[in-house]
Amino acid sequence: MLKKILIAYASRTGSTTEVAERIGETLKGLGFEVEVKNVKEVTTISHYDGIIIGSAVRMFKLLPETMRFANRFRKEIQNKPVAYFIVCLTMQEDTEKSRTQAKKYIKPLLEIKEPVGVGLFGGKMDYSKLSFIWRILFKGKIPEGDFRDWNAIIDWATSLAETLTKVE
Repeated sequence: MLKKILIAYASRTGSTTEVAERIGETLKGLGFEVEVKNVKEVTTISHYDGIIIGSAVRMFKLLPETMRFANRFRKEIQNKPVAYFIVCLTMQEDTEKSRTQAKKYIKPLLEIKEPVGVGLFGGKMDYSKLSFIWRILFKGKIPEGDFRDWNAIIDWATSLAETLTKVE
């Protein structure tokens, strides 16, 4: 069983940070040792048994620092189980159409390594946390609200824990 897990995430307004923290809390509750860090703070991944990479999605793409992290540790990631999750407004409703679209955003990570799990989660739109320019661009086009399904996030983390316990 893998014991020490890194959850490395990239976030702009804090929604993805909160999702990463909830995944971490869930895994800790299931007996894992977990560190939750912004991808910009990670200097090594050598002492972790598994890696979970999470990213917010902006303009239909992973945040650039997510891919910088994944590419920086590409060789080490090859030797560890890895899972990915994204937080995006495409998933404000969990439908086949939204899942198909959201899976496209993860494709750059899939090209680095096939994961043991993929989480696709709704995000949160809080206009007060956006810069003036982003508010102008999105206002009226994207509904404000919290579209994260915490039960789905916890269920995914729990399922991932089961998968990780089987990995040697």
